[in-house]
Amino acid sequence: MSKDILICRCEEVMLSELKAGINEGLTTAKALKLKTRAGMGICQGKTCRPLIEQIVAHYTDKEIPDGSGLTFTYPVRPISLIELAGERKGVE
Repeated sequence: MSKDILICRCEEVMLSELKAGINEGLTTAKALKLKTRAGMGICQGKTCRPLIEQIVAHYTDKEIPDGSGLTFTYPVRPISLIELAGERKGVE
């Protein structure tokens, strides 16, 4: 009996989910990311991106491209212009 392997810790995506995506016809790391959310967690794929690329290469018999198409963005939250200016509402 083989155990499933955790690939993306942040989004809790397992190897079986990635393999299922590949079996459905997803043949790029970006397509798997969009389907499974692997690489979309707090680390933005810094930990799992190489694993996802290796999995795609292994199960699709393709080489790992120089640019995988996986991008990351830093987590942000919207702030008001007042907060940006360093002032708070109701304070004079």
